[in-house]
Amino acid sequence: MGYQATIKKQAVWAIFDIKGNASVVAKRVADIGLSLPSSANTAYAKNGQHLCWIGEDHWLLLAPVEMEFQLLERLDPQNSSLDCRIVHVSDAYTLFTVTGNHADDILAIASPLNTRQQNFPIDGATYTEFFGIRGLVLRWPDGYLTAVERSYADMITAYFDKITTGSR
Repeated sequence: MGYQATIKKQAVWAIFDIKGNASVVAKRVADIGLSLPSSANTAYAKNGQHLCWIGEDHWLLLAPVEMEFQLLERLDPQNSSLDCRIVHVSDAYTLFTVTGNHADDILAIASPLNTRQQNFPIDGATYTEFFGIRGLVLRWPDGYLTAVERSYADMITAYFDKITTGSR
C-alpha cells in the first residue's frame, strides 16, 4: 500500500540538551527569547526554535543551523560556572520530517506512541521508539519532525523507505 506522505531527511540542525532546575533554565532560555513549554511532553516554538520539555528537569532545544553560532555564544555551554548543564549535541542527531495526509499512519507503523491529534497535541514533543530505536517526535505543520541518533539514520531511512514504497 502506498501512503500519501513525504519523508525528508533534514540538513543538520542546531541542537542543545539542557538539564537543570526549571526556574534556572527559564532564565537561561529567556536570554535567547524563549519561554519554557507550558507542560511536560510539549514544545514552545518561536522564530524557528523549538524548546521541547522531554523529561523531569530536561529540555531539548532545536533550531535552524544558521542560528548555531549565535546560540553557542549566548548559551555558552562550555562555561563550567553555569547554573544548569547545556550540551551542544547537533552532531549526535539526524532529523526527518514526516508530512502529508498519511503522516499519522506512517508514525503508527514506526512508533508505538499514539500520535493522533486527540492524544498528541499540536505542541506535542516527546521521546518514543522508531522501529525499536529511541527517537524524538515533535508535532509539525501537516505532520511530524523526528530525530534519531545519527548512527541509526541509515537504518531508519531504509525503514521509512519500505513503508512509503511498500517494498520488502
